Amino acid sequence: MQPRVGADRRAACEPLELAQPTHRNSTRAPAWTAGTGELGPARVHRIVITGGPCAGKTTAMSKLSLRLTNMGFDVFVVPELATLTITGGASPGSYDVAQHVGWETAILREQMHLEDCFEEIAAKVSLPLGRHAVLLCDRGTMDVLAYVGKDAFDEVCEENGWTVPQLRDQRYEAVVHLVTAAVGAEAFYTLENNKARSESRDEAVALDGKLSRAWVGHNNLRIIENTGGFEEKMRRTTAAVCESLGVPGPRAKPHWWIVEAPSGLPADCEHAEWRLEHIFLKTSDGTESRITRKSQPGLTTYHHRVRGERVNGEHSVAERTLSLREFKALLKNADPERSSIKKTRKAFIWQNEYYLLDTFHSPPAAAGTTTLFVEKPVAETRSSFPPFLELKSDVTTTEWFSSKAHDSYQRTMAMAEDLALRRRPTTKD
Repeated sequence: MQPRVGADRRAACEPLELAQPTHRNSTRAPAWTAGTGELGPARVHRIVITGGPCAGKTTAMSKLSLRLTNMGFDVFVVPELATLTITGGASPGSYDVAQHVGWETAILREQMHLEDCFEEIAAKVSLPLGRHAVLLCDRGTMDVLAYVGKDAFDEVCEENGWTVPQLRDQRYEAVVHLVTAAVGAEAFYTLENNKARSESRDEAVALDGKLSRAWVGHNNLRIIENTGGFEEKMRRTTAAVCESLGVPGPRAKPHWWIVEAPSGLPADCEHAEWRLEHIFLKTSDGTESRITRKSQPGLTTYHHRVRGERVNGEHSVAERTLSLREFKALLKNADPERSSIKKTRKAFIWQNEYYLLDTFHSPPAAAGTTTLFVEKPVAETRSSFPPFLELKSDVTTTEWFSSKAHDSYQRTMAMAEDLALRRRPTTKD
């Protein structure tokens, strides 16, 4: 285990941005307002911004704070606690293994306490006024795994009564990982703007991979690569956060393939696997409302997603985590005319791109079909296609894919109908 010495710490010359609520004092009126009419009852949203050294986290969080404030959110930036301890005198680079694990354990415990404290403040300040609040967390709980290694992390969790699903899945609505400039933007990788950063390019690449893999399995993980320039990287970061909040934002066009996949992924392809069941609820206002049961070893989590009608070419989408009691209450409103969608999902990172590999079990017409979902330009996807998958067809340009939402009932049924037509034997005259 290598102690983290710098690991994308802020420069000592940079003023540390203490988390303060950013209120709406911009003179420019927002084009879209995050009110209760669009997003439902006011609540606090937690989003992690993480990534490797020299990835652009500080800039991204600044841009996100401004954009979300202009859209009507109260924004709180939760600082990275490790940075506070280092600037306060901690010297993890000089610690032995036991001392370093002890330091990281304290950081993990207090980072969670700090996040919970900010959520409590946001709830007291913003919610009584009917305003949605966003906590932008500078790194999150699972980052510690990348620094201490799996064995030490498992021991820490066992000693404190924590589980990976609790730390990874239940605390945050979304995790956005910015890839280090040392991968794909090597000319811009520098140590100049952060005196606490000490990683060579090779070390930065290795650390970046560990950080991204630590979050694999989260329900809403996005990997932001260095393609198209830095401004494009910031645009895609903003798009990922906006999408997770259910508000309009710059969208990256996804790509979807039907593939043949082995029953098990190669040993060198680390992945997370879970079962999903989407149950659709009765609605009368043109929205699609669904509840999801996400099952994995040791824990089942529940989610509710509402997709609004298209307005000016955009759909509002809101998603939140449910308690079991809330899930059971909503389950009573299941639509008997729409079958649930059941599938096994495997998530993995291949060449710094995040893939979702879904194998459908129901509805019957889609059973056995495996799809691969990725947000990446077509040319780049083809050139870096995972070699252990066999490409059957590119369905991104089909009408049912482009006009309907991912994982919606309409798209799944349209896919099943399309597949049935393709499988139907042709007759000769």
